[in-house]
Amino acid sequence: MKQEEQLMIHRFMDLSRQAYQRNVVVFSDFLNMYEIDLLYREADQYLTSFSLSGGYDYAERQMVAFQPDALYYDWDYPISLLEFTPVSAKFSSEMTHRDVLGAVMHLGIDRSKIGDIIVKDRQIYIFASDKIADYLLDELYKIRHTQVKGHRCQNGEIHVTPQFKDGQGFVASNRLDAFVAEICKLSRSKASEMLLQEKVFVNGRCITNPNHKLNPGDILSVRGFGKVIFDDFLGQSKKGRLGICYRIYI
Repeated sequence: MKQEEQLMIHRFMDLSRQAYQRNVVVFSDFLNMYEIDLLYREADQYLTSFSLSGGYDYAERQMVAFQPDALYYDWDYPISLLEFTPVSAKFSSEMTHRDVLGAVMHLGIDRSKIGDIIVKDRQIYIFASDKIADYLLDELYKIRHTQVKGHRCQNGEIHVTPQFKDGQGFVASNRLDAFVAEICKLSRSKASEMLLQEKVFVNGRCITNPNHKLNPGDILSVRGFGKVIFDDFLGQSKKGRLGICYRIYI
C-alpha cells in the first residue's frame, strides 16, 4: 500500500475514533472516487458506522460522516450549494467545468473543500464545504472573461438533478469487462486493461475483477469515460447475448 493511501486510511480511523469518543458526528472533506474506495476497504476497522453524501443524488465527490451508534441529535452534512450566474448575460461567454474549477483553484482553495461542479447553460452550481462558502461568494466574481455573481441556495430553493442520456446494447454475459467494453465502446481486452489499471469503480469501489457481476441500479464509473447507471437486463438475443439498458451521466 502506498504511503498516501496509508495516511488517508489513518485519517479515516482517526475521524471515526473522534466520533466514538466524543459521541458526535465527525465529517471528512470531500473525497474523490479513489478515496471513497479506500474508505470502504477498511470499513470493518472503524469504531463507528458511516454514510456518504455529496449534496445530491449520484454526486461523484462526497463527504463521509462517521456516526456514533448512540446518537441523540439530528444533523446535516456541512455542505452549501452555491449558484453563480453572469452579471450580464449579453456579454457572457460559455463556461466549462474546467473554467469554473480553474477559477476556484486560483483563489487558493484546497480541492478537498469543493464537491461537484455542475454547469448548465450559463448557470453554475458549486457544492462546497460550509467553511469556505462565504469566502467563495465574496471572492469568486470572474470566471474566464465573464463577471459573475453568486448566492447561497437555501434548502428546498433549488433541486439539482443530474442529466442522463439513455443507452442500450448487448453483452456476451454478466461480466464487468463486458459492460465496460459495451458502454465505452472498447474491445474486451482493452476493457480488462482498464480494470487492471484501477480505472473502473462500481458504487464507489474500485473493481479489478473482470468477472464481477452487476446488478440493476449499480453505478459504474470509468475514469476518462464518465459515469453510467445500469438500469436492467432486456432479455436475450437469438445469439444468446444479454440486452442491457443504462443511463449515461451527461
